[in-house]
Amino acid sequence: MQTDWRSSLKRVTAEYGSDLSLSCTFQNKDSDEIIVQWLYQNSTDTNHRRSKSHWKPLFLNTQSLIPRETRYSIQQKIQKINRTFIAYSTILTLTKVTDSDEGLYMCKSLLPKTIQMTYQVQVIQSLDINPKQLIIPSDEMGKYSIQLSCILKDNHTNRRHHDIFWWHNNKRLGSRTNRFARIIKNFTQHSVTSTLFYTGDSSFITGNYVCESEPLRRHISVKLQTNISSS
Repeated sequence: MQTDWRSSLKRVTAEYGSDLSLSCTFQNKDSDEIIVQWLYQNSTDTNHRRSKSHWKPLFLNTQSLIPRETRYSIQQKIQKINRTFIAYSTILTLTKVTDSDEGLYMCKSLLPKTIQMTYQVQVIQSLDINPKQLIIPSDEMGKYSIQLSCILKDNHTNRRHHDIFWWHNNKRLGSRTNRFARIIKNFTQHSVTSTLFYTGDSSFITGNYVCESEPLRRHISVKLQTNISSS
């Protein structure tokens, strides 16, 4: 099977034991017949970079080509855009992900023209954020510094790269975008820790924080302590 899947490759992180959904959307004329395939190539084939890689068929439209594998399911949605065009969406879901599910997943529209999207799935052990909640004392006025850590555990940290991003109230944080934010990464044999140091006025740094290794997200709320006086 000759495919140039690298041009449309998207990396996705899945947590061991969780469910994973991958989706593709194609726009076609309402009158056209739509044929969509889902295919899989395991990480062994991918890492060895065979000249003739083996792709395993999973689904043809909604028809399963692996009836004995019950962890896979497929959904399709058709939405009319206008009188001429429709949006055809296909969603592949894999339940209780394991290390053996790592690899490439391709959805490919065969008619009326060939369009494809490829996901590279990496399975990690866990993604956690510490602390779970942070309360700033009410007597802290002016500038205040917080420290948050995002810990990604992976049995294969030594041979692959992980991106971890930080967000504050839906805005991306980084030294290039915010001079009050500093992010440091530490690596061990089986983990990556991204630590956020953030300094600013106590009322400014409160809010919702997210650490993300797409599509996994972990949340923490930073709040100001409220004094409740009793009579």
